[in-house]
Amino acid sequence: MKLLKTHLHIYQLEGYQPKRFLNWWLKHPFTHQVSNKTPLVYTAKTKIFIFLSYLILLTSIFISPWLFLIFLIQPFLLLFISTLIRKPDEFIIKWLTIKKTRQQLLNQPQLITIGITGSYGKTTTKDMLFNILNNHQPTLKTPKSYNTIFGIAKVVNLELTNKLKYFICEMGAYVKGEIKTLCYQVPPQYAILTAIGTQHLERFKTIKNTTLAKFELVNAVNPKNAMVNIDNPHIKNHLIASASFPRRRESIPINTYSFKDPKATFFVSKFKLSPQGTSFTLKTKNKSHRFTTPLFGTANLENLAAAISMAIMLKVPVQIIKDSVSKLTPSPNRLELKKIGNATIIDNSYSSNQEGFKKIMTDLSKLPGKKALITPGIVELGQKTTIIHQELGQQANKIFNTIKLIGQSNRTQAFKSTAPHSQILPASTPVWSLAKKLSLTHSWVLIENDLPDNY
Repeated sequence: MKLLKTHLHIYQLEGYQPKRFLNWWLKHPFTHQVSNKTPLVYTAKTKIFIFLSYLILLTSIFISPWLFLIFLIQPFLLLFISTLIRKPDEFIIKWLTIKKTRQQLLNQPQLITIGITGSYGKTTTKDMLFNILNNHQPTLKTPKSYNTIFGIAKVVNLELTNKLKYFICEMGAYVKGEIKTLCYQVPPQYAILTAIGTQHLERFKTIKNTTLAKFELVNAVNPKNAMVNIDNPHIKNHLIASASFPRRRESIPINTYSFKDPKATFFVSKFKLSPQGTSFTLKTKNKSHRFTTPLFGTANLENLAAAISMAIMLKVPVQIIKDSVSKLTPSPNRLELKKIGNATIIDNSYSSNQEGFKKIMTDLSKLPGKKALITPGIVELGQKTTIIHQELGQQANKIFNTIKLIGQSNRTQAFKSTAPHSQILPASTPVWSLAKKLSLTHSWVLIENDLPDNY
């Protein structure tokens, strides 16, 4: 059934969470097809859902023709029943998987495991650190956004060998306790906390919950092996409240990196942006190191500072770090520069967050040329959706000559309320065709976020 596939697709995008899927269905009760921006992945779990759904459907024929008809009209009910059936064995399988992965890693005493988490920036930081470490010693990383129990287990099962020196593990979470569980599954020796922000606030409910959840990784390692972004106010406030924030460099219990605080363990003192990339100086203790990279934007530079700092903590030779940084390419659709004629397209369509959005707009405000913005806004901001988009709109209104908002929503309406010259276009608008058209009359075109099918 085509509708069952659509519902299963959305259920997968929502992390197989019944409550979130039900919220989507209430908003889209008659949606029979999605665009497949992120296609349905036929995992073992997905196949089990399909099998159980058809089994329940066939069984319903013998129970009641009316029940059979209801299931045909709204197959999401089949997924809910299948979820209930699978609950007991899923719990058992999950813990067996966790213990198996843990033992596999403990059986590799030569392996150094680095955990990375944050509201944003973790995947990019992971990719950057991998490129540096892999040029020094054999390194394994979790690919893409494989940051859950089963995703991590799959990587360890297929790719872990005794020849590896480093394992970089991205850790994601939507509720408190998830990262603590991942740290049991993958015991980290080192930790990076990139940022804490409003991303996924709809799931965490409060910034305090987000902060406590992300610090579960920092708390899992020796403080001298942990590194955090001290420029992030939520991280800094948490450290001060927990008496972990140093007054003097020599008393630092947790390593920090910063663009603002010269007392940080690692301090970016100078940087310069251009269409060709970025150059910057990183200071640590009594040493300064100059780096150049093809990467663009202060958000990229913040992630790169974390990656370089961790590499220095791991005693990777500075020259290897410099050579690696000079050859870095951006993670796909994350501040990726693409030239069309005389224009530069900044492809940041993978995801978006409030802080990153503001940073790239600030970066562009300092560069010459006519500028255009294409965005559908940021999702999962909960009750702060309106006020955050009003702030973004107000900033964008001063920087961009042209603003195209994709789709009618509370996000775009709030954005337009403070950026009156912006235009709201249909959700079906082909973004890249629009970007190419704008490139004919603009020097810079920023594509910020690309909503998945469940939005």
